[in-house]
Amino acid sequence: MRRRYTIHRDGDLLVEELDAEGKAIDPEPVPPEERLPVEVVISAADTEEARGQLLDLLEMAFGLESEGPQGSS
Repeated sequence: MRRRYTIHRDGDLLVEELDAEGKAIDPEPVPPEERLPVEVVISAADTEEARGQLLDLLEMAFGLESEGPQGSS
């Protein structure tokens, strides 16, 4: 499983399945200039266990980013 997540300027989340070369299989009809300059590409096996591990990883990343640097108040 390979997916790219980007955010449209109006706040919509865009999700695209990617092929082995990283190209969108069924691309969203949204030009690059309408997407925010943030993109997340994930790659994982297409299994229940891998999806669970991926969610754990994303939750950890979110926690790190939302808490900020350690020791800062």
